[in-house]
Amino acid sequence: MILQRDPRLNNQINKFGCYLMSIFFIVNKYTNYMFSPDIINDLYKVFVKHGFIDRDCYISDPDAIFDFLCMPSQFTQRHESIFRRCTEDEFEVLMFRLDRPNCRPWKHFTAGSGNGTVTYDPYGVSRAVAEGRLVSKRIFRRI
Repeated sequence: MILQRDPRLNNQINKFGCYLMSIFFIVNKYTNYMFSPDIINDLYKVFVKHGFIDRDCYISDPDAIFDFLCMPSQFTQRHESIFRRCTEDEFEVLMFRLDRPNCRPWKHFTAGSGNGTVTYDPYGVSRAVAEGRLVSKRIFRRI
């Protein structure tokens, strides 16, 4: 899978696209749909146009993104406990936080295995995962 820092991706995805790239990874995993940098850049524009994300890749409607990519899902809750395990029909996006002295904390999203283990880090090997802590999960149910 392509990393969010791939220079062929637009600058906003490079900086802020971890949640979006995690969604692309999950869709690829369950549907075998192959994402190229051109497709990812085009989808970014479509998703901004439809209001699914903003220009800084803030995801406002993850279900609409999954639905658009032919993988209907239902977001169960905004934030779930880090101890919540997924059932067979669920999948997760993990949120890590790295606190830094005199700076705003870094928040970083990855795809998870269903039990809180990272299966795809959009940055490759991010400091947020290596040095930070898992603070919440976004759980989706396939419908």
